[in-house]
Amino acid sequence: MIPDDQTDTLVFQAKEGSQTAFNQLVTLHYDKVYGQALRMTRSEEDAKDVAQLAWIKVWKKLSSFRGDSAFTSWVYRITTFTALDLIRKRNSSRETATEAEYLENAANADASPIASPDQITNLERKELQSRIDDAMTKLPEKLRTALQLREIEGLSYEEIAQQLQCKTGTVMSRLFNARKSIQKHLADLFS
Repeated sequence: MIPDDQTDTLVFQAKEGSQTAFNQLVTLHYDKVYGQALRMTRSEEDAKDVAQLAWIKVWKKLSSFRGDSAFTSWVYRITTFTALDLIRKRNSSRETATEAEYLENAANADASPIASPDQITNLERKELQSRIDDAMTKLPEKLRTALQLREIEGLSYEEIAQQLQCKTGTVMSRLFNARKSIQKHLADLFS
């Protein structure tokens, strides 16, 4: 674990324009940023791209970092949004390719009227994502926020407690209740 005071000092120096300090921040925190990107993208190449883009965004936005949250939380949030952007673009390009294949197959008189396994899998994923999104919107704000910070941003219980200004036990309780509610909402999918 990196002491906060070391990170704080490097952040201050980097905000003052020190490329060396920024490089040290990247060195200290790269593995965690890459790990988060890998968990989200499930691809080593995409994770490398996300980590690189995230650090570029951190450098460009460093002057706007106010220190309201921990630097690592801020970096992880940027990483999360960068990964989500890449996932959306990747899914969009796959959908476009699938639509093109469908049109090509439809033009072919010998094409099978049955959907391909990939098309079925895409539809199942979209349905599941839609159901999860629906379940998330039905959660009370406190539960939804805790779950997003944990599952999407990958924050620890302590980091979530710090951001939400509550006790770690409260975070654990909110996460338990949020997961239980979503599980109930999706129960018919797994029965």
